[in-house]
Order: sequence, then structure tokens, then C-alpha cells
Amino acid sequence: MRRLLALVTAVAVTFSLAAVPADAMEPLRLLSTRLLSPGATTKIEVAAESGLDITEVRAVTEPYEGGTATPLTADDFELVEGTAKNGVWRTRTAVTVDPGRWWVDVELTNAEQTVLARHRATIDNGADTVISDFEVTPQVVDIENPWVTFRGRLTSRAANGDPVPVAGETLRLVAEDGRSTPAVTDADGRVEGKASFSSEYLRMSLVYRGSFLYRPAESERTSVAMRKLNTRITVSVPEHLVAGDQVDLTGRLEREDRGGVWAPFAGKQVEIKFAAPSPEPVWTTVGRATTGAGGVFTFPINPSEDGAWSAAFATDALGWPADYRGYFRSEERTRVQNVAYRTSVTGFNATPEPIGRGENVKAYGRVLTKLADGRWIGAPGNASVRLQFSTDRKTWSTKGEVGVSGDGRFTVEGRADRTGYWRALVPKSDSTEQSVSGTDNVEVRYRTKILDFNAAPEPVKKGGTVTVMGTLYRQTSKWYTYGGKTITFYFLPRGSSKWVYMGKQTTDRIGRFRKGFKATKDGTWRAYSGATSTYAKTYRDDYVDVR
Repeated sequence: MRRLLALVTAVAVTFSLAAVPADAMEPLRLLSTRLLSPGATTKIEVAAESGLDITEVRAVTEPYEGGTATPLTADDFELVEGTAKNGVWRTRTAVTVDPGRWWVDVELTNAEQTVLARHRATIDNGADTVISDFEVTPQVVDIENPWVTFRGRLTSRAANGDPVPVAGETLRLVAEDGRSTPAVTDADGRVEGKASFSSEYLRMSLVYRGSFLYRPAESERTSVAMRKLNTRITVSVPEHLVAGDQVDLTGRLEREDRGGVWAPFAGKQVEIKFAAPSPEPVWTTVGRATTGAGGVFTFPINPSEDGAWSAAFATDALGWPADYRGYFRSEERTRVQNVAYRTSVTGFNATPEPIGRGENVKAYGRVLTKLADGRWIGAPGNASVRLQFSTDRKTWSTKGEVGVSGDGRFTVEGRADRTGYWRALVPKSDSTEQSVSGTDNVEVRYRTKILDFNAAPEPVKKGGTVTVMGTLYRQTSKWYTYGGKTITFYFLPRGSSKWVYMGKQTTDRIGRFRKGFKATKDGTWRAYSGATSTYAKTYRDDYVDVR
């Protein structure tokens, strides 16, 4: 089996080699073509190689660039060096061509093939030419006026040395960036044409590439420079920015023309950037806007943090249109602007209820802020809360103010002087939008007190009389006696925790009360004035020893 496989492989390789043409294995190649003499008469020398003997070498001269002269054939080559497989062949006699410029084509032949190599040398019997009067105007252009006019003249030399116009030939304005603009000479050999340039600086010349009768020529070089045009830009955003609220950044782009006149610049892209506050701000591109009529542009922004905004034109960033290089860069930035957050007050409550006049209401709750993505979180510590009071829920006065804690919670106090409504207000600031809580009604009662209070005598004989006396006062604009109000008397026996009702009495016109009780045990006597819808309750105690 192995012998059979080896035999099949050997046969396949042999067949493959046999199938390859001889010329593919042994190419016929022209190595060089050389003219031994300048001018109209010259011998031609050819170097070539081949896997087979080269049996024939021929040269054909054909007119250059569309000339109509009759081609000449030279077939008297002889081997002068090397072998027929790798050698040098030269014509026995010189070839003489008519006036003009001639291509030399070389034909090689061996037993297998003939190869033709065209335009391998040039026999130059053409007339010399000169380009004169070359100029390019203007030599300073701009992106909006990129056109220049070029002029020149092509001549040859007559036998007496006088310049002779060369008509009907193509000259080209060739710039160093490779751009070429053609123009054809008139009867006087002159050309005039127009070309446009957008590069900042280019050197250029007028070039004649030659024809059948005339040799090439090139003028001296001149240059064209592009002057950039000035631009200016403005940018603004609303003074008050709120996180999550889309607003328009606006601005205007203008450019100065070559005459020094400023005008709106429409149809151009403007780069919009943002940077958060920092000693070394990092500017981040957020998008591009296109200027409309009047050079005005608008770009929607959704601010989410404090920072500054920028609008710039003709930056060097990749992707800008090529013509932007013709303008000077311009940019304007806003000042750092604060972004305010919407707020909400939750869980508001004011205590105690009711409260005595002049005492402090204590209110608490939590302030939330709304982020740009719509989430509500506890307000940061830079938010503040005002505690406000109103009797009619129309006119409000501030009774206290406090900053919130890190999660938005707050506790704030304010003096209570009248019954009314309380609320918490988050004031509008650079960082917060205003919001208010719901209201909480707190009843204020005027304070009362009992003065000159006494339970006597002390001590008292068992079975004797204990007299409880004093004067009731109330507070309005100041303290006054309070007549016509009920005083209730209680007794707390020593060792007991239960008060025993002992009776009541109405104060006289100047608030005095006085009432006697039979003394049976040691204990504490109390005079009590109950709460009303207007006044707070009060009481006084006195201990009496019974013996």
C-alpha cells in the first residue's frame, strides 16, 4: 500500500513539472536599453537574459506624444558581450531620426516567444523650449476667495536665436501638493488659466511636459499663501438652571471677510463643551450645533451639575470639514453656573399641640431633592429650611431657619405667640428650588399661674381647719389677675398615689380664692385651674403636716 502511494505521488509531481511552460520557468527579460550618443544619430545597446538562446533583437523608434512621423526599425543587432542567454547586443550602424523626439521600443525573440518592451529610451532631436513671463496673481488668497490667475509664455529658439512662439501646446500649473491645472498656448505661445488653492502655503511652477517636436521646460517657482479669516463667537445659557430641565444653549458665529467686514456665518458646525468646577477644568465635548441664518445656533442641554459651558469653532479635532482650516479658531466660555435641584418636604409636623403662648414650636421633617435622572434623594447639607407661621395661610412670617443634615432631615424651632398655621419652606437658592410642606395648625393658649399660694397653718392640729388660698393670673399683653374662673382643690394623702377631689371655688374679681378644709391626715394640697380653649392649665401644691 505504501509503495502504491509513493508511486502515485511521484507520477503526480512529474506530471505537474511537465505541465509548466518553459517560458514560465525561464523568462525572457529586457534588462536595459542605452543610447550611445546624444542627438539625432546614435547606436542602440540592449542588455537581456533568457532561459533559451535569444535569437533576434529589434528596435523600433516611434514618434513621441502623438507625433505623425513614420517609425524606423533597427534590426542589425549583434552580440557584443556575454552569451545568447545573458548578454549585450548593439546595432552595427547608427540610427538617425528626423527632427523630433522618439520613443525606442525593443523586441526580443527566443525559440519559445517574442517579448515587446515599449518606451524604453528616448532619442531626443526636438527643439528646446523656454517658459517666460510666468506670474500668479494674487499671491495671497483666503478660503472664500481661493482663485488665482496664472499666465506664461512658451517659446522655442529659431536658428538665429530669436524666440519663436509655440502654439497649441498644453502647459500645466503644478503645485507641490500634486495638483495640476492645464491651459493651452495661443498663437503667441501665451497661456492664461485659473486655479484654486486651500492650503496655507504652496510653491508652484508652470510646466511643459514636451511633445514630439519640443523638449520639456519648467518655469521658476513662485508661491501662493492662504490668509486665514478671523471668526468670533458668543455663547450663553439661562441664568437659572434646574437639574432635569432641558434648556437651550444659544450663541452666534461671525467671520471677518478680506475687506475687514464682520458678518453672520451660517451653515457651520460649532463644538459644545462642558467642564465641572476645578482649578484645572477638564472640557468634555457634549455635541455639535450648526449655525443657521444670522449665524445663530441653538443646542439643547440637560444640566445635572454645576459647571461652565463652551462653544468653539474651527478646532483641530478630527472630523471637521476641510475648509475650516481657512479660519482662525474662536471660542467663548460661560462663567461657572450653579445648577439648582427641585425639592420636596415630607413628613412635616409641628409640636406640641396645644402650646402655651411664648413657648417654642418644634417642627421636623425631611427635604428631598430631585436628580436630573428623576430620582429623589435626601437633600445634601447645603439646603436650608425656614419655619414659617400664618394666621390665614396667606401671609407668612419666618420664625426660624436651620440647615438640613446629610440625608435631608431637619428639626427647627420657632416662638408661638398666636394660634395659627405652621409650615416648612425650602427657599430658592443657587442650589435649590423653592418648595413648601403641608401646614400644621397649632393652638396657642395663654399661660396662667397661681401666685401667693399657701395651705395653712403648718403644722395643723388633727381635726382643725386647713385653709388653701392664692391668686390666679393670666397672661395677655402682660400678666393680669384672672377673676371668675373655677379653682378645683385636691388632696394627696401621704403614702398614696391617688389625688382626692376636695371641692371647688370661683375666683373673685381680682382672681383671689380662699377655702378651708378639715385636716385629718398629712398630705399635699393642690389648687388647680383647668385648661380652657384660650388659656393653659396651671396648679400649685403645698404639703401640710397634721399632728
